[in-house]
Amino acid sequence: MKNPIEVLRTKEEELTQVKKQVDALRITARLLDDKNTASIDGKVDLRQVIEMP
Repeated sequence: MKNPIEVLRTKEEELTQVKKQVDALRITARLLDDKNTASIDGKVDLRQVIEMP
């Protein structure tokens, strides 16, 4: 039988990793959206993307 504390720790680590991946995808989606919008408008937007938890 698995140790419940160890299983919980593993799941918390997995959850932390998934949260980091979701944050990275959000940043990527914003960058891609800004890139598409800039090419349509003919403008270049050089804003820095900062993701705050």
